[in-house]
Amino acid sequence: MFDHKKNIFVRSKVYSKSLNSSSFPKISFAKNQTTISKDVVFKGVGLHSGKMTTMILKPSNKTGILFRIKSKNTILSEILANYKNVTNTFLCTTLSDSNGNNISTTEHILAAIQALGIDNLIIELDSNEVPIMDGSCKNFIESIKKVNVVQQRSFKKFIKVKKTISVVDGDSCAKVTPEDETIISCKLSFKSEVIGNQSISFVLNPKIFESEICNARTFGFLNDISVLREKGLTLGGSLDNAIVISKDRVLNVDGLRYNDEFVRHKALDFIGDLSLAGHQMIGSFSSYKGGHKINCLLLNKIFSDKKNWEYVDSNLNPIF
Repeated sequence: MFDHKKNIFVRSKVYSKSLNSSSFPKISFAKNQTTISKDVVFKGVGLHSGKMTTMILKPSNKTGILFRIKSKNTILSEILANYKNVTNTFLCTTLSDSNGNNISTTEHILAAIQALGIDNLIIELDSNEVPIMDGSCKNFIESIKKVNVVQQRSFKKFIKVKKTISVVDGDSCAKVTPEDETIISCKLSFKSEVIGNQSISFVLNPKIFESEICNARTFGFLNDISVLREKGLTLGGSLDNAIVISKDRVLNVDGLRYNDEFVRHKALDFIGDLSLAGHQMIGSFSSYKGGHKINCLLLNKIFSDKKNWEYVDSNLNPIF
């Protein structure tokens, strides 16, 4: 039963004739959906396009995260941040509409939004790529927190995974098992001595994400850059927005922010891609040698069968 005056859910139960403290119904507070209090502006280069981009986060009353590509006063496209709109996962996650308009490198801003528990937002851009900033999502987190996250009238709903589901693609794999909170675990393995074998596991919440994950930068190998640029990729990449590895050393003057910065960034990407479910997912998610492709394959498999998941409220009560 929902009490509109008190904004709470009350679980029904049978009362005994003699009332005592255990006879009262269990009361649990429902969480409201959220947006931001006012616009937040970011300006920076696109990692792959090399184009300068202005991105504006705008409060929204609509359900979901919506990318809007705009030129002057003309809206060119609106693309919902949803796994069904993923059209490319090579080096980043690209979303497209039915007319072929696309927005790429969506994962970092989506990870920040997901970690802060924001439900409704418009992301307006004057180009087709989210600015890379410093290669992490620290700038996004800090700027959003300055304008505050505000509650709305509607209530949150979460997606709880009900079955163990796994996907494999070459030597990459991803898996989710039922759990009552959101747990992220990642492992990676590279021949490079700089990276080697790394792993991380944590409960996803704003405090842990901000202190342990959001500052981890994207990375790449110097030997790959010329080939990628011939394909029109990494045109905006530099030591200012990525960790660059040459053989067995890091070229960035200031070195690494964490000894295991590489796997922390993989976890950041994983969170951003999982946000394309449309609501925060509850389950224990893990990946080995993960990337955008395997992340999206996992989402597609989860939602391929309604028996795999259910909507729940913030207290894990099923929503019908």
